[in-house]
Amino acid sequence: MNGLQDTSSQVNPSISKYSASGSMLGYLYQVRIALLWAAKQSTLGDFSLSLETLDDVSFTNDKDATVVLQTKHSINAQATLSDLSTELWKTLRVWMDGYASGEVPQDAARFLITTATISGGTACEALVANERERDVETAANLLKHAATTSTNAALKDVYDSFLALPTDQKIKLLSTIYIVGGEPNAVDIEKPLKEAIHYVSIQHVDMALQMLEGWWFKRIVYELLNNGQGITRLEFDSQISEIQESLKRDSLPIDGEIDSLMVALSELPEYANRPFYKQVELVGAGSRRIRNAITSYLQAFRQRSAWMRDDLLFEADLRTYDHRLVEEWELLREQICDELGEEPGETELAKAGRAILKWAEDAPIQIRSGVSTPWVCRGSFHMLAEDLKVGWHPDFQARLEAAFATDATLSFSADETT
Repeated sequence: MNGLQDTSSQVNPSISKYSASGSMLGYLYQVRIALLWAAKQSTLGDFSLSLETLDDVSFTNDKDATVVLQTKHSINAQATLSDLSTELWKTLRVWMDGYASGEVPQDAARFLITTATISGGTACEALVANERERDVETAANLLKHAATTSTNAALKDVYDSFLALPTDQKIKLLSTIYIVGGEPNAVDIEKPLKEAIHYVSIQHVDMALQMLEGWWFKRIVYELLNNGQGITRLEFDSQISEIQESLKRDSLPIDGEIDSLMVALSELPEYANRPFYKQVELVGAGSRRIRNAITSYLQAFRQRSAWMRDDLLFEADLRTYDHRLVEEWELLREQICDELGEEPGETELAKAGRAILKWAEDAPIQIRSGVSTPWVCRGSFHMLAEDLKVGWHPDFQARLEAAFATDATLSFSADETT
């Protein structure tokens, strides 16, 4: 025997017990709920929103909380919320503490938002948001009964705290509590989110939500890391307006990550065998202009691809735009070459090439009137230079064709999507 034991019949512990998928979904749900409520609150008045301060989500006005939210997400689609639910009493513990300390104003509205279904005949049902169906006194009596009869030792402290409240204090606290059950889960909440922001762009609501959530998640992370002052209605509405403008017929959205892209100088050799790189090199441009060419090329390639994936532009639109660029380049090139004389030397040719390149770097030819980001045009020119449809050196075609004929390492193709 080799000393190994046969463990096939043994039950080994599984690392699945350490899974935090439920907690992760809960956090993502909290962030998406915050976005949904921000969209709704922005139609009602000023606010400053924060996470994990006074509650899961807090809306304040003049530094006092006006609305606080507790969010509860369950993976179990059949989950229910009753008067004995641990999640209910944990929430009441937080709210009673905040109520007693004065950290949350006593008249602030407190919402428990859950994906669980509210059980009938319970205090939870008596505390729904619909005023005609609410019965605070019944809720107080049912919660008192639950706290008195429950055998859950883990919640004894919160039961005792609730029972110790005078009746009028119970009623006052519960009158500020609203329980919203059966809410869409972390995925299905996308539908009410789209409904809440449908006015941003009726034709491109999916894109509008994608852009808004991209900004929102980054903004939330910054807020949590820097203990910020909250996300205001002004900031939220400003972002909505920016997205709205970018999705108009005469505009296009610019992806923030693409816009912030910058190729390092150390990465330049990776592109040294590419035609558009050789084009810039051919006219004697410096390494920083080469870096700018690579960066602009990648930005334009990825952004144009994104616009097509999102059905904001079509191949015909890009062909039309590229045709305009080529036409403008042809005119400018002829104007500069006309000034060279009959037998220009290498110095004059390179200088003329740098002038054509500078024009392409600065050209304000917009793909749409509302798109003013410089690298869209600049990078599109470098994409055309990659295909040898435009060039900077007056004799670029002959020189590059000769280089390609003698150097098998030069390549026209590469995947720029990553």
